[in-house]
Amino acid sequence: MADFKDAYTEYYNTGMKYEFITEIAPKVWKISRKSDRMEYLAQDATETLFRDVNSVPQKLTDYGYLLSPEGQNLLRPIKAILNHPNLVSLVDCFALQFTSSGKRGRDQWFTVWDYCDAGNLGNLLVPQQPRPQDRAPSLDEDTEMEDIDTNPEGQKEPKFLPEAFCWHVLTSVLRALAWLHDGVYDLQQKENGAWQRVAGDIDWQPMLHRDITPQNIFIGHPRRREWYGPVKLGNYGRLAVTGHCQTPGDTRVPTFSKAIAPHPCEKFAPIEDLITHDTLHGSVYPRQANQPYTMVSEYRALGEIIQAMMVEPTESEHIKRIQSQSVRVNLKDLKYTGRLRNFVVKLMEFDPWHKTNPTQPNPMHATSELYREALLGVQWFMSTGNDEVDNLVTPKMAEYEDYIEHTKLKAEGLMDSYKNVQEILEEFK
Repeated sequence: MADFKDAYTEYYNTGMKYEFITEIAPKVWKISRKSDRMEYLAQDATETLFRDVNSVPQKLTDYGYLLSPEGQNLLRPIKAILNHPNLVSLVDCFALQFTSSGKRGRDQWFTVWDYCDAGNLGNLLVPQQPRPQDRAPSLDEDTEMEDIDTNPEGQKEPKFLPEAFCWHVLTSVLRALAWLHDGVYDLQQKENGAWQRVAGDIDWQPMLHRDITPQNIFIGHPRRREWYGPVKLGNYGRLAVTGHCQTPGDTRVPTFSKAIAPHPCEKFAPIEDLITHDTLHGSVYPRQANQPYTMVSEYRALGEIIQAMMVEPTESEHIKRIQSQSVRVNLKDLKYTGRLRNFVVKLMEFDPWHKTNPTQPNPMHATSELYREALLGVQWFMSTGNDEVDNLVTPKMAEYEDYIEHTKLKAEGLMDSYKNVQEILEEFK
């Protein structure tokens, strides 16, 4: 590696943009960008990229060959793909040279990722531990037992996490999946109410995350006045780039799944076997043996997580408890709006195989359509005027307030400049 400095000059210069703060896990550092003090995570990727990290020159691994300038040079395309407001984005890659006295320098390579400073969603989905002051006093012989009213008059069934936060996580993850599945960066609503896809790519190769769990949904602290900070889907160790589109005249068994991949516990399966098993099982739930992993699998993984946010945990294996019952049973008596509960039911029961015309292919932008429905659900929720909505500040509202304030300050600055010019001109009269 050290013999090819010209090809890697950019990566050595990039390292000077950052300052290391502290090591928060083995080979993972919190760093800050010197220009704006923005914090990121730097992961030591040297052993992933090189076979013998101490050799000079360092020899590339298969992964290193795919990413390096002297190989396939795929780092820039990967950075472009993993660059989205609701993904833990790959921000940068840089190298630093470490040297011991009298020895030739050794390169240490780092990848730079978004830093979500509020942890992951899994931290919230745990049973609440009673505080010492909340524990009931111990009983003795003189304690008189009394009946407990299990349903006091006028008391609602408790919610677990706030509905506004459920909608926030739901729309954030769906937006990330719309990018991975459809290549749609975002949706914008026009003045006439129509929705427009932003940065849609008709040649996009669908990607399946294949590991949507609460531990892989990361949360950041709010940056402005909004109640909830950014929510990002991360951990791409099982991500699969996959697509299947049957052309006219294709004699293989038809399948309505736009993207097919082996189950996350399987590394590889021939496409013909995946199509056959997809045709056999369709979108049946729970998953059957040999049932391929599709976009519907991602919807259901997200649906299980939203259920887990609505049902209060009573045991450590909270997601398994959610999976052990049907969605309608889980949500039946919860005091959330019907709009949210029905949308979660749709995620869990989404089935592209049930169509009036079975020859029609699966919608090309199915995930984007679900994201659009979720955005409409948020708009409806904000219009309900309930207690939770009254003081709610969404990220878009906070962003708009910042824009208004910035515009106001800019206008005031221009007015001050105009007055100064007028005063100068008055002096020359």
